[in-house]
Amino acid sequence: MVRISHFWEDKKIYIVGIGYETAHEEIFRACDGWVGHVDGMIWGDGRFDFFDAPNDYSENGWLDAAEKRYKDKCDFIGYQYSGPQVTKRQMYLDLAGKAKADFAIAVDTDEYVDPKRNDFDTFYRNLLFLSTTTKDRMFSQWVYIPSERLWPRQGNEFPNKCWRPSVKIHKKPGTMRFCVDRHYIWCSKNTPDEKLYKWQMKNPDKDNIYEFISHYTIDGVRIRMDRTLRSPEFNKKQNEWAFVNSHAENSRQFYALNKARGFKPPTGFASWDDFEKAPHTFDKKTGKRIEL
Repeated sequence: MVRISHFWEDKKIYIVGIGYETAHEEIFRACDGWVGHVDGMIWGDGRFDFFDAPNDYSENGWLDAAEKRYKDKCDFIGYQYSGPQVTKRQMYLDLAGKAKADFAIAVDTDEYVDPKRNDFDTFYRNLLFLSTTTKDRMFSQWVYIPSERLWPRQGNEFPNKCWRPSVKIHKKPGTMRFCVDRHYIWCSKNTPDEKLYKWQMKNPDKDNIYEFISHYTIDGVRIRMDRTLRSPEFNKKQNEWAFVNSHAENSRQFYALNKARGFKPPTGFASWDDFEKAPHTFDKKTGKRIEL
């Protein structure tokens, strides 16, 4: 159990994340700064859809290495899944719920705790205050965006060398889900996507009342990013994947919107769900859907 101060003793905090063929040095760097300040960690291994690799699961043993390094320091939960990013990430929220975590803090393998900005007592005091005085379910952390040399953008349009808030902290993670085919939007597990779509179509200029939106950035512990522990070949593949995946996500959202609007599916398909599930890929240069 986290022992930051007496008023925090009844809370369980987990870090959660995913990886694939992650360098051992990278996963250790991502986790080491949290050890002693969290009750557990949950990591999932597996290839994303559209990522160019021959094997669905990592062959370099990074997940086993992480478990060996941390299992005696905190609760460690590992899992494997190969498929859509949103589904893979949802699994760590579900597992955090099963572990009865009060909060899950998302950590990417290319991130690490800033050694000069790691005041966990302040961080948890701020989180406790805002999580008990507001109804918010999501909170942000400050993340430093370095130069493109240290952190190739891979489709992200961020300025160089600045701090920006990133939504990472989930309150009651087991009761929420990723929604509308986006890895950065969340809602209650009891709320179907169609309800979000229909509300947004009627209120296009407003924040969706069914989304869990972050209004506050918790300071005390800040995060830095660095992709230099990855090979140039791996970074290139990730860049190609990011392009194709963005088109795949946009396409799935397009299908769902048309379904919510009551539009007919393409000729030859009984439903939009059938069209989405039909074997297909996306062109690496244009992003155009290609039937298989």
